[in-house]
Amino acid sequence: MDDAVASYLAIFTQRAREAGLDMRPPGKNWAPMRDIVPGSHISLSVRRDAIQVNLNNERDEDRRQFESLYRDRAAIQSAVGESLSWEQKEGRKKTAVRATLSRGYDDRSDWEEQHRWAIGMMQAFERELGSRLRAWPETERTR
Repeated sequence: MDDAVASYLAIFTQRAREAGLDMRPPGKNWAPMRDIVPGSHISLSVRRDAIQVNLNNERDEDRRQFESLYRDRAAIQSAVGESLSWEQKEGRKKTAVRATLSRGYDDRSDWEEQHRWAIGMMQAFERELGSRLRAWPETERTR
């Protein structure tokens, strides 16, 4: 793992925990939260030139979670204050919703501001997307 990425994620994870986010240990280029519901979690992924906050629905074969959230996309995007990317790839069970900041880990002087943005966005995803996913009956979530 690149030392800069490892340092970026370690510092971010600590700041996110201090902000009250339920973080798991970081991976190679991501920092995940614990599952909102089984198979769905929020994470931060990082590149040299951009960072992304993601809602990953790992078990969305029938696209029900994605479609339910997508129907509310205008309200969700308004509440989180960002235009989001809505992804469902053919032949894959995973769907995702992403917010992107076009600044990456290469600029150490910008880490604090990037972390502030990512934590705020993860909190907004938890509030807006997490609340909708948790409101589904459990039988609907695991189909």
